[in-house]
Amino acid sequence: MLSRIKNFFFSDRVFTFLVIFRWASLLPALFTLNMENEQGQFLSPLWTLGIAALVNLFISLFNRPLNKLVVDYPAALGLDLVFSAGILFISGGARSPYFLYALSPLLAGSFFFQMRGALVSAAFFTPLYLAANQFDLSDGVSALTQLAGVWLIPILFAYPSSLLKTINQARDELSAARDELTRQNESLSAAHRQLKVIHDLTVLLQAAPDLISVQQRVLGAVTTGLGFRRAVVALVDPAREEIGSWLLYPVNSSFPSIEALSLNSENGEIFKSLIERKPYRTGVEGEVLVNHPDLNSWLKTCRWLVYPLSLREYAVGILMVELDKHEELTRQREDVVTLVANQAALALGTTILCIDRARRLAVETERNRIARDIHDTVAQSLFGIAYSLDACVNMLPEHAEDVKKELTDLRTLASGAHDEVRRSIFDLWPSSLTMDIFQADLVNYVNSCCRPRAFSIIFNHSGDFNALPSGLRRAVYRMAQEALANSARHSGASSARLCLNVHDNRVDMSISDEGRGFDPTVALSRSVNREHFGLHGIQERARALGGECEIISAPGKGTRVMIEIPINGHPHA
Repeated sequence: MLSRIKNFFFSDRVFTFLVIFRWASLLPALFTLNMENEQGQFLSPLWTLGIAALVNLFISLFNRPLNKLVVDYPAALGLDLVFSAGILFISGGARSPYFLYALSPLLAGSFFFQMRGALVSAAFFTPLYLAANQFDLSDGVSALTQLAGVWLIPILFAYPSSLLKTINQARDELSAARDELTRQNESLSAAHRQLKVIHDLTVLLQAAPDLISVQQRVLGAVTTGLGFRRAVVALVDPAREEIGSWLLYPVNSSFPSIEALSLNSENGEIFKSLIERKPYRTGVEGEVLVNHPDLNSWLKTCRWLVYPLSLREYAVGILMVELDKHEELTRQREDVVTLVANQAALALGTTILCIDRARRLAVETERNRIARDIHDTVAQSLFGIAYSLDACVNMLPEHAEDVKKELTDLRTLASGAHDEVRRSIFDLWPSSLTMDIFQADLVNYVNSCCRPRAFSIIFNHSGDFNALPSGLRRAVYRMAQEALANSARHSGASSARLCLNVHDNRVDMSISDEGRGFDPTVALSRSVNREHFGLHGIQERARALGGECEIISAPGKGTRVMIEIPINGHPHA
């Protein structure tokens, strides 16, 4: 269709040229104009010129319709050939000043239809020319010369016309090829930019230290890299089967903060999308995106494209990108967002599963430790008590004094077993942990560890400890418990200092003493050394929460355990 339009405009320009030629060909007749009829003229020269001028005026006024008529119906050109022969006939035949005028339709045939048009027009016009000359070739040189011109001039013009048409077609093809290459270049450039975003995201995700960093880098890739205005990520806690840790980028103070919601379809279309693993476009009237009034109202102010994030059979979370009011994503852009979502699911899922695995391992390790402690202390003490009581029964009544002494020893042994049971109880998580309970339980626990020797704890704290998530408070308690127990048992010091600072986005804790100290590198490398098992546990717990634990000590220089944990490092730390 485009080629036909271009060919039409090309023929339109040619037709304009022919109209100009037609007017210019009247100049010889105008210069030879006189009022007396010459031999062979059937009309006065003025009338003949007037008729030719009127036809030229008609053609000039209606050049576009006539152009289309000639292109669609080439036979219409025959009417102009007959009219031109008629002008020659009434103006003197071979002696007519209108010979160039008569060539106008021949040139039109050459320009419009190239060589074929030139030959057909010349063949059709030859008998008309002879008839216009009344088949009188007495003026042989002039008649034959004009007849040769009838053939040679159209053929001469047909060749450059063919070249022009070929050049025009080649130009059109080159223009089309250029447009296609431009389109492909733009497409490749867009694909390159998008692949670069995915590559950069992959590199950044590999270096991300915690879940919050992974979330932020995914959101940055979707917004800054792919050009979306806003994006939201929420994560699944596989242990509790809940969705939480809602994070918006760019940050907006109007975005509500909510607790985690259970992962079931009744909690809204977003949850249903994750369970069914199908992308979802918001915008349906009356839909409930999240079964939380504040968050649902906030989300419904925009249009969102929701991508479920999953890793194998595990649900990982949700990625939501904001769409403009009337935006429709191209297939290519949607595919790129899907690739980013898949990459995000891989990174987030791997991190979540590793944290969950570390948490399960920590629980299992703690269980095993408690079992070992009970077996090594309480069970052995109870076995000794039972054995001694049995011996006392056999000694009664003949050896009453010996039985009395044995029972006194059994009371001491039973008291020790009682202390061991209390120690195991203190090792378990407190049911409700406030700052007051945190301090009191640590004092009781440490006193049970170093009995009968006195050991005191100096507390310094700042920030709102009670506002921390319950899981994070318990984790801080456990790490403080391990560090203080090590200090009480092995440092030789009479006291330790615990400093706890709660900031907006992290918790800092340090436990220090001025005891005998040790070489951390050597001590921590002894994986079978029960003496420093607690230090390994502290480091593992801190890393599982996305934090860090640094142990600074040297022989004779005391010990300092420094812990830093992000508050939002894990949805349920």
